[in-house]
Amino acid sequence: MKKLLAFVLVLALALTCSVALADHTDNILYGWTTSPTTLNPHMYTSTTASTRMPNLGTFVRQMVSKDGTSLEFVPEHAAELPTSSDGGYTWTVKLRDGLKWTDGTPIDAYTYEYSMKMLIDPKLVNTAATYLFDPVVVKNAKEYFQGTVTDWNEVGIKVLDANTIEFSLEYPCTDIDFYTTICQYINPVKEDLYEACMNGDRTATTYGTTLETTPSCGYFILTEWVIDGYYAFEINPDDPLVQDGWFSIDGEHDQFLSSNTTRSELFWNGDLDYHTLTGTEYDTYKDDPRVYKNMTSSVWGLFVNSASKNTAMANKNLRLALQYAAPREEMSYDVYKMYTAASYMVAESIFVDDGAEGTIYRKTEGAQAIKEKYATNRELALEYFNKAYEELGGQKITVGYIYFDQQEDMKRTAEVAKEIFENLFGADRFELALEAVLPQPAYDRYRAGDYDLGIGVRLCSPFNPWTSMAPWTTDFADKYITGFDNEEFDQLQYDCVYGDLLNDPQGKIEALNRMEELLLGEVAFIPLMQNDNSVIYNERIWLPTEEFLTGVGYGLTQCTIENPVN
Repeated sequence: MKKLLAFVLVLALALTCSVALADHTDNILYGWTTSPTTLNPHMYTSTTASTRMPNLGTFVRQMVSKDGTSLEFVPEHAAELPTSSDGGYTWTVKLRDGLKWTDGTPIDAYTYEYSMKMLIDPKLVNTAATYLFDPVVVKNAKEYFQGTVTDWNEVGIKVLDANTIEFSLEYPCTDIDFYTTICQYINPVKEDLYEACMNGDRTATTYGTTLETTPSCGYFILTEWVIDGYYAFEINPDDPLVQDGWFSIDGEHDQFLSSNTTRSELFWNGDLDYHTLTGTEYDTYKDDPRVYKNMTSSVWGLFVNSASKNTAMANKNLRLALQYAAPREEMSYDVYKMYTAASYMVAESIFVDDGAEGTIYRKTEGAQAIKEKYATNRELALEYFNKAYEELGGQKITVGYIYFDQQEDMKRTAEVAKEIFENLFGADRFELALEAVLPQPAYDRYRAGDYDLGIGVRLCSPFNPWTSMAPWTTDFADKYITGFDNEEFDQLQYDCVYGDLLNDPQGKIEALNRMEELLLGEVAFIPLMQNDNSVIYNERIWLPTEEFLTGVGYGLTQCTIENPVN
C-alpha cells in the first residue's frame, strides 16, 4: 500500500492486537475465491471464473495506469486499441505477432475465430454466448446461436488475415462499450484440445474442467488446480503485459473458501493477504489504514409491485410513502455496518462518457439532484401515507414484504423495515407482513408478480448503465412484474443503447437522469443500499492506487509485495 505515513500505525495496531503477521518471504499473492466448476471461457457460471481467468489472454485488459491515477485500457493480445472508421458499426482488431500458448502453439486470428464460432455454436448452448450479442450486437451472432442462421459466413466476424479480425455490428457502439465487452470477454481456446474434449454428438466439451484440459496464454500460467481445494498461477514471461512491466508479482495462490469465518482465521494467521471485514471485525478495524472500501456497481432495494393482487399497491401515494420512509440508513449502517445508503438507481461507482475524460455519473448535476430529491424524508412520507390512507377508505393497510430466508442479516433488515414503517404510519393503520423466501423462489415470485414488496438487485454494468436499464423496459425477456410500463422510458433506453443518442455523451447522461426519475417517481423500485464491502490487506501488500477505480478497483494483481517487518 502507498499509505506511507500510516505505516507505523499499521505496525502498532498489529502488535496491539497480537496479530500474527504473514511469514511469507516470497513474491506470491495469497488469496481466496470460491471453487469454480469450470475454467472454460465459454461455459463459466460464476463470478469466480468470469473475473478470475488470468491464465487466458484477451484483446484488451482494464488496468490501473502505471502512475496509479486512472483506469487504462491496455492491449494484450491486440497490437493496439481496436478502431472503427464508420461511426461504430465496423471494428478492426489487429493482433500482435508471436502470440502463443505455453506449449508453443501459435495464436492468431483463426484461433480467435474458432473460439467465437464454438462460443455461439447452437449445439453447445454456451452460457457466455451472449457476449457476442448483448449489449454489443455482432450481426447474426444471436441468430447463429439460435439456429435460424446456419452459415457461419453470414455472422459479422471475418478474418481478414492471420493478424486481423473485423467485427460488423447490427447497431453502432462506442469505443468504451467495445473495449469492455468484445475486447474483454472474448478469450481464445486451444482448438486441438477443445476438439479432443468434445463428446460424440458435439453437444458438450470437458475443456477447462481439469488442469490438463486448461491451457494458458494469459499473464498467468495455471500450474496447479485441486478441485474443491485451491489453484496456483505463476507469471507468464511471454505475455505482452508482463513483458511491458505491468506486473511485479511472481504468481498467485488462491484457496477455495466459502466461509468468511475460515477466511478470517487464515488472514489473522498470516495465511491470506486480504480479508473482507464484516460485523464486529468491521467495527474494530474500520479506521485501520490497511482497510480499503470496494464500490459495487449495483444498488440493492425493494421491487415494488403496483400491479399486485393487493390493490392498495396501485395507490401511488402509498408507494411514495414507502419510498420516503425507506430504512436505508438503518439497514446500511446499523445492520450491515459498512454499506452505503442509496436513494438512487445508478450506483456511485458507475463511470460514464461525458465527451471529455469521462466522469462518475453520480457526480453530475442531474444525478446529484435525483439523489437529494428521493432521499429519506420521514415527514414527507407521513404526508403521503395520510393521503393514501384517506384514498383507500380509512381502513388498515397491509403490505407484504419478501426477504431472503436463511440469511440472518436479511431477516434483521426486514425487521427494521417493519419497525420503522409501523411506528411511523401507526400500527393501527399499517402492517408490514414479513415473509421469508429462499432467493431463487423469491425472484421467481417477482417474475410472476406474486408479491407486494421484495428485496433484491438487478446487476449493472460499471460502464454502461443504459444497457442495465433494459430490465425495466416493457418487452424485456426476464422482466420482474412491477406494474411499470412506460413508452418514454422504452424509447430513451433504446436511443441510448442503439439509436440517436448513442454518440451523444451529454444527451445520454440527461436521458439516464430522466430514466432514474421515471422509475423513482413511479416507485417501481425503492433503492436501499450499495453492498460496498471493506477489505483489509496484509501490510506487505502495496496497492498500485489509493483510489477505487471503476473496472479495476485497487488493482490487486498489480500490487507490489514487500516482506513483512518483524
